[in-house]
Parts: sequence; C-alpha cells; structure tokens
Amino acid sequence: MISLYISSNTWLHRIPASVKLFALLLLSLLMVSLDDWNWLVAGLIAAFAAYGSIGSPGLRRLLALRALLPIIIGIAIFQAFVMGWETALKSAIKLILMIMFADLITATTPMQAMLQVFQKLLAPITRLLGFSDKKISLSVAMMIRFIPVLVAQWQLQRQAWTARTHRKPGFRLLVPFITTALARTDQVAEALSSRTSRAANTPENQKGLAQR
Repeated sequence: MISLYISSNTWLHRIPASVKLFALLLLSLLMVSLDDWNWLVAGLIAAFAAYGSIGSPGLRRLLALRALLPIIIGIAIFQAFVMGWETALKSAIKLILMIMFADLITATTPMQAMLQVFQKLLAPITRLLGFSDKKISLSVAMMIRFIPVLVAQWQLQRQAWTARTHRKPGFRLLVPFITTALARTDQVAEALSSRTSRAANTPENQKGLAQR
C-alpha cells in the first residue's frame, strides 16, 4: 500500500498531513448538508483540477478511479428506488467527491506522516480507555490507504474478465471483488501479526523482558 504514494514535490505534498486530514474532515461534514447542484459541480471541478495539478501521475491515478463507477452506479440505482433519482444522483456525486479527495490525500501524504497525526489526536482518548494509540492510529491510516488499493483490485479483476470474455462485466464482479477484499484483509492482518512477533523477539526486547 505504501507504493501507492506518489513520490513528488508538488504543492499538495508540501501541505502538512494534519492540514490535509482536517480539510478532509471538514469536507466530510459539509457533504452531509450539501444539496445545491452548483456546489456539487464546483466540487467536481475542484477535484479534477487538484488531480491535474500534480501532473501525469495524478491524471493516471484519476483514470484508475473509473474502476469504482460500477459500484457507485449500483448504489445510486438502489437509492433511486427508495429516495428518487435526483437524491440518488446527488448522493453518488458526494460519494465520488469523498473518494477522490481521500485518494488525493493518500497519494500525496506519506504513511508515517498520517500515523503521527492520528497518534497525537487519539492519544488522550486511547490512554483514557487503556488502548494502544499506535494501533488505533495505524488502523485509521490503513483504512484511508485501502481506498486506492481496492480501486486497483477492481481494475485488475475487470481487466481479467474483459480478457476472457471480451464483454463488460457489469455487476458480476461484485461477489469476487468482496471475497478478494476480505482475503486481502486477512493477509494484511497476518503480516502485521508476523511483524509484531518478530519485533517482540528482537534482542533489545528480549533484554527488556529479562530485566522486568
């Protein structure tokens, strides 16, 4: 997942991680009440412009997000039967905007910078509850990182389907997509567990345990 970070020196890379994450929080809260078509269109223009401002890597990243369109369309169709087409379309645009901005932050912010921000923010709460602030911050950062990972996964499955059948997959890939995503989470959990075990068995940690 770390490879999804775009190593560059654009204006977005130079903005501190705390500022970008706070802006994402404000955008998330704003999206809840945003219902005007003019603001939604302006948001899309701003998102496309932001991707374009980081050059060709940003444009390639933006094109990769097309893989999520079938899922978003499926959600919109379901909402249309419940709440009407206009509301469903607005909800779909809000979802697209949140995915785009979250992915943009992922592409321009190192993982370590995210971890440091989350660790500082969550430290008072986690210490009060007796949880590890490092583990909680890692979980939040990985959740944000997984958005482009799942996009890439959908793209690969779609390409594999097209190569075999030469037909558009539609919604047939939803079940294998979810299955693969769950399998990926198991792999990440096992990797983290293995890494934790190796860290605990280092000579420094063993010496510390012996002194206790």
